[in-house]
Amino acid sequence: MTMWNTDELATIAAPEMFDLSAQLDDGTMPKTVGIWAVAVDGRLFVRSYTGLAGKWYAPALASLRGRVSAGGVTKDVRFERITDEATNTAIDAEYLSKYMPSPYAPEMGQEPVRSNTLEVIPLD
Repeated sequence: MTMWNTDELATIAAPEMFDLSAQLDDGTMPKTVGIWAVAVDGRLFVRSYTGLAGKWYAPALASLRGRVSAGGVTKDVRFERITDEATNTAIDAEYLSKYMPSPYAPEMGQEPVRSNTLEVIPLD
């Protein structure tokens, strides 16, 4: 599995939001959304607050491909669903740490949002 290099991960994960595009069936990535993301143990994770109603989440699940960018770093990525409880618990804690005192931060670690966890893995 391709891993993030330390500098790129720090640049992508540090801002409050980064830009994410999910690849559509025709291979294009026309819609970019700002999204919260957290890094845990050298890995990058996102969660869809609105689930399949979100503009990016259904295409991301369908194609498992996309692009992220922040701070001058742009990467083509693949998405992988996360169901591992220990990993999800660590992600919950990181969302709280990074995004409190936002009222949305606790909800990011609760169902149904928690079930919408994807790992963001660089393709190169």
